[in-house]
Amino acid sequence: MTSTATPIDYPAGDGQTVCKGVYYTPDTAGTALLPVVLICHAWDGLLQEVHDKAQKLAAHGFIAFAIDVYGNGKTETDFSQLEATLTPYMADRGLLLSRMQAAVAAAKTLPGADTARMGAMGYCFGGTAVLDLARAGGTDIKGVASFHGGLQGNDLEVNGPVNASVLVLHGEDDPLVPPQQVQAFKAEMNSRAADWQLVAYSNTMHAFTRPEANNPDFGAVYNARTDRRSWRAMLDFFNEVI
Repeated sequence: MTSTATPIDYPAGDGQTVCKGVYYTPDTAGTALLPVVLICHAWDGLLQEVHDKAQKLAAHGFIAFAIDVYGNGKTETDFSQLEATLTPYMADRGLLLSRMQAAVAAAKTLPGADTARMGAMGYCFGGTAVLDLARAGGTDIKGVASFHGGLQGNDLEVNGPVNASVLVLHGEDDPLVPPQQVQAFKAEMNSRAADWQLVAYSNTMHAFTRPEANNPDFGAVYNARTDRRSWRAMLDFFNEVI
């Protein structure tokens, strides 16, 4: 199934920044409203890799909204800039959440979108971002899926129920998300009565969905089998919850 890509500029919520996303609509879409899944990029921004995933998701009948957390279409290809790029958002999780909530507001305006059936998925940094959406409570987002995302909690002091269903797709050998962080995440989800799943894949490090990842010293290595398995798990999850 082919899809049509439509750029969308939307406000970041700070009165200054314009986010530059793209949504993909299945070409076979008729008059029926379609479920929407936001796709949040990794640390390097909305690169072609994210567009490819959005096209692939749209082929399964979803409106796939590739969002721009950083604003102004910012991307980064210099790995030495990883810390500088992420620090503003990881040090201020309220800023990260506000950018995600701005994307949710934009998703509600997409033509043909069924706003009662919305989900979000993300990779690495984007996985952390969609989990923060779930942590924020509310009922706009029905389910979130994190691919090799960080699981560390935030300090936003939201303690009520997690209303969105949660799927975490995790590499068992990911040194960036150690067992202590995994256990703390499980305890947090249980304490907040979440409907959660965590799938840990053996022989799998961080960045397992990214074909260019080949840095075992850092702990980021592509794993084609885990990439395929995690994609199928995500599809099953969204077909159930949205």
